[in-house]
Amino acid sequence: MSDERSRVRLNVALYAATVVCGCVALLLLYLHVSTSDNEVNGTDVVPGAGRDVGRGTIEAVRLANDTEQERTAAQLDAATKMVTAFVNFDYQEPKSTIEAVKSMATGTFLSQYSQGAKDLEKLAAEAQSDMVAEVVWAGLVAGDEDTATAIVATSGTVRNKTTDFQPEARNYRIQLELVLEDGRWLTKDLQYVALG
Repeated sequence: MSDERSRVRLNVALYAATVVCGCVALLLLYLHVSTSDNEVNGTDVVPGAGRDVGRGTIEAVRLANDTEQERTAAQLDAATKMVTAFVNFDYQEPKSTIEAVKSMATGTFLSQYSQGAKDLEKLAAEAQSDMVAEVVWAGLVAGDEDTATAIVATSGTVRNKTTDFQPEARNYRIQLELVLEDGRWLTKDLQYVALG
């Protein structure tokens, strides 16, 4: 009987301690979230500015205004669409891929891609090659009002005679140079970036 009472008292004490710890954790979370450090000298900056992180201090970085954010979104959208068109290929319908890529290209890249399109069609038909991929992330390396550099990563598969028509993984990182022409972000250069 006394063992049972001891066990009940211990359970009640543990329950009470758990409730108290939970309340303290919620209070600390509330205090942490409610204290704003997103402003330095009256300017909105990234959270954590001025905080010591061990190897230095987080520097205040001005948050981008709406125009900059919209431009960055447009640049990343253009890069994502180009890479999606570039890495998806069906040997039975090569012209749709080629035309999609050309419609988003300009300058040297457009010239080089247009010159190589016939060879691409021929090689893909001989190998009976299909590639299916999707963009897994895109990031802006640099950008301003009329140029941008973006890196886009893809994950997908390729099937052809060489793979015995079994899907094999193909993951790429692609760097694009974009320019603004007549209100559209077009690719003027495209290169594969080594993985790893």
